[in-house]
Amino acid sequence: MNSALTLAVVTGMSVTDTSYRSIANLEWEFIKMPNPVFHGDTLYAETEILDKRESRSKPDRGILHMETRAHNQRGELIMEFRRKSLVAKKGMGAIPDYENIPLDGK
Repeated sequence: MNSALTLAVVTGMSVTDTSYRSIANLEWEFIKMPNPVFHGDTLYAETEILDKRESRSKPDRGILHMETRAHNQRGELIMEFRRKSLVAKKGMGAIPDYENIPLDGK
C-alpha cells in the first residue's frame, strides 16, 4: 500500500479521540514505517497524549503533543509518528458546543 495513504488512514483513525477540536497541525516530529502494509490488512491505531499546554499567544487554545502507533492484524507495528496540534479549549474556539456532538456516528 502507498505509505502516504497509510499515514492518512492512521491519522484519520485518531481524529475523534485526539484532534477533533484541532485547528491546525503544527509539527510532525517523525514518521516511522518499520513494516509494510498489504492489501487486505486490518489496521489498529492508538494515540498517547505526551504533553498538553496552553498556547502562549492564544488564550482560547492549547497545544497537544501526541504519539500515534498503528499495528496490523498480526500485532506488528506498521507505523508510528509524533505530532503537535493546536486545539480549541473546551467551550471555546471552532467547536464551542463540543459536548453535544455525537462522536460515535449516532
